Amino acid sequence: MKTIYRFILYLFISNFFTMATMAQSSKNIVVALDGSGDYMKIQDAVDTVLPGQKHRTVIYIKNGLYNTEKILIPSDKKNITFKGESRDKTIISYHIYDCKGGLNNKCPAEDVAKWTGQAIRTSATVSIQGDGFRAENITFQNTAGPVGQALAIYVTSDKNVFVNCNFLGYQDTVFLATDNTRSYFKNCLVLGRTDYIYGGGIGYFDACEIRSFGGGWITAPSTPKGQDYGFVFFKCKLTFSEKSPKENDNKQLVSLGRPWHNFPKVAWIQCEMGKEINPAGWPTIWNMQYASTSEDLHLYEYKNTGAGANMSQRANWTGIRELGSEEIHLYSLKSVLKGQDNWQPL
Repeated sequence: MKTIYRFILYLFISNFFTMATMAQSSKNIVVALDGSGDYMKIQDAVDTVLPGQKHRTVIYIKNGLYNTEKILIPSDKKNITFKGESRDKTIISYHIYDCKGGLNNKCPAEDVAKWTGQAIRTSATVSIQGDGFRAENITFQNTAGPVGQALAIYVTSDKNVFVNCNFLGYQDTVFLATDNTRSYFKNCLVLGRTDYIYGGGIGYFDACEIRSFGGGWITAPSTPKGQDYGFVFFKCKLTFSEKSPKENDNKQLVSLGRPWHNFPKVAWIQCEMGKEINPAGWPTIWNMQYASTSEDLHLYEYKNTGAGANMSQRANWTGIRELGSEEIHLYSLKSVLKGQDNWQPL
């Protein structure tokens, strides 16, 4: 009988500690503009996350236009999830942009003055520095328009996941800023005109819509020489918007990119490319004298479709070519993002 009691006691204690561990392993917070949640501001919710914690904090964001905040996920706040109520109705928005003058070369000066430290390091609406960030069903936007750098997101962290999100801007919409960091985008929309996906980080865009205003460049990669991957677009759809804030854009072609720094690497794999794509793909070396001759630039394409996928008139650069079928496994999701820790985003 004592043995049975001991066993029952063991099960009770074991179950108690299991439930306690589960309670500590996740934390949920609700943000709502109407006051029905725990907080009305997203940054207030972020600020409650303890520095260095390992469990995931899910911040549920109810529908609304959150346009009074410039949000920062600090580097010591990891494993945070933003989960929106609705992709198109949960909108995180701001309007600061880089300029000559203003306050510390950012405008409008009166709004720039509201922010300090890392929050105003760039013009980004949301700055993500903490590893393991995840966002679902959110629109991130910068509404400054055609005035200069105006980021929707600025990412310096590693192992980020974005699912069913919109990223809306004009110039420099998505900045994957830090070399060797990894970000995964699934079923997302990215909108812009000028260098609107850029930086030295690794970005894998899976079944995303890449929507361009005319006259600009989709990517501006600055991949380090020793980094195997830059931006990979897998089964994405390249579309064209005639609703540009600059009327002149509507009659101009769209370039796949232009090299920014270092040794850019971009792969377009089984993507659908519209007729608005510039046949040259990469029409300018943009002050990188070695861009057209270096074998360390990897600007690859593989089995793309649509009028813009014809490679016969691509720029005559050493690094521009079609991948062979024996190479394509190197550009799988697993290969691109595994890193040294075999990270799997899903």
